[in-house]
Amino acid sequence: MNGLTINRKTRRLSMKAAIISSVASLVAVTCGAGNIFSLAAIKLGAGELFLGFFNFISIAPFLLSLCTMSAIEIYGKRKVISKWYWLSAVFFVPILLLPLAANYWPAWACLTMLAAANASRNAAIALGFTGWFPILQDIVPRRLTGRFFARLRTTWQSASTLSLLAAAFVLWKFPSWLGFEIVFLIAFAGEIARNLPLPWMAENPPLQNPVCVTIWQRIREFAADSTMRHYSIYLTFYFLASMAMEPFKIKLLSDLGYSSGVILASTAMVGIGAILSLSLWGKIADKFGNRAIFSITHIGMIVSTAAWVFVWPTSICAIIYVCALYLFWSAFNSGVNLAMTNYMLRVVPREKQNFLTLILLIQRMVTAIAPLLAGLILEFTPALNFRLASIPLSAYDLLFIACAALFLVPHFMRKKLKAPTDTPTAEVINHLARPMVEGFANLAKPIKSHISQ
Repeated sequence: MNGLTINRKTRRLSMKAAIISSVASLVAVTCGAGNIFSLAAIKLGAGELFLGFFNFISIAPFLLSLCTMSAIEIYGKRKVISKWYWLSAVFFVPILLLPLAANYWPAWACLTMLAAANASRNAAIALGFTGWFPILQDIVPRRLTGRFFARLRTTWQSASTLSLLAAAFVLWKFPSWLGFEIVFLIAFAGEIARNLPLPWMAENPPLQNPVCVTIWQRIREFAADSTMRHYSIYLTFYFLASMAMEPFKIKLLSDLGYSSGVILASTAMVGIGAILSLSLWGKIADKFGNRAIFSITHIGMIVSTAAWVFVWPTSICAIIYVCALYLFWSAFNSGVNLAMTNYMLRVVPREKQNFLTLILLIQRMVTAIAPLLAGLILEFTPALNFRLASIPLSAYDLLFIACAALFLVPHFMRKKLKAPTDTPTAEVINHLARPMVEGFANLAKPIKSHISQ
């Protein structure tokens, strides 16, 4: 499909291929990264410091995405994506050997192999991912950005949720290394499958006479743009607040007596929260703009983060509470991320698509650094305790409160992200609440009529 022009037919086919590839990618990430790897590391005896370091070393390789910004202009986006994504599948192979190695190697050697293999795999993904959002910008019409990404993320969140529930079932059924081996094999299948739809994705052709631009020149051009500078600061504070404690929620639940299966089933609520909310967020984004989404979801993130202070040891009620926290956190976080993507694809000029790479790199780096900082605090202040009235607060509790407070910074910065066409938040809330109010009014009419008689 080299040289294929983007028309209505190829655009539709390309968007379907993008969704299929994303679904396979999320299966790979759900079963072969994040919470699964955290549980495997905890099984090997990892503490907070290693979890923070592991999160950092897993994401830091995304700095390499800077190295292929020129390549997508010279060779094309699809070719760059495909080459490096296939290599990432090769780097996943050592992870398949971890359950076997765990029976013979010391824990430190297994943890080192896990960290090295995942870092290498993510380095390959980073080199290919440079072309992903630019190719989506090529194929997705601006008027459909919100709805397309709502559909895309709802689909892959569904796949992610099913994968996570399957992993939870496997680790419940086989709570030994055999269970992890089965889950890793599912992840490897996803690594392979995400490459298969790529040939069906169209793109704008590479530049005929690309100008050689250094990485430093690209960064300076990005930094000189006031819109990009403000957005970068917004992203930094938002991802610091939202991602600092994510790996440690798993460790906290494990320390409180929650089993691996229960933890994975609880985290599956992240996918369900996204599935239930993304369609609404997408419609709001396309119809009213991003302003109202930012306003509503920031408040939701503050509440759903601070509420982790009240998590208690495992019981039926505690499990329901944790599931609710993951569900609501996900629903609000999904709204923010969709609004961010919608804003990003609309403000970045098509002739400067490498701005997308730099924006996503900032997200990745903050996502890497935030848990590392939290891990250092938890490692060196394990006995830190305070009392607020009669409520004891541990180091975990204080960090959750600090993250909740940190959301206030992006909340106050949100006004800079609005477009002139965005509808004010109060009007959006009134529009969304009107059907509910009218419904209650209609229900009340027969009652009023009966009373008057």
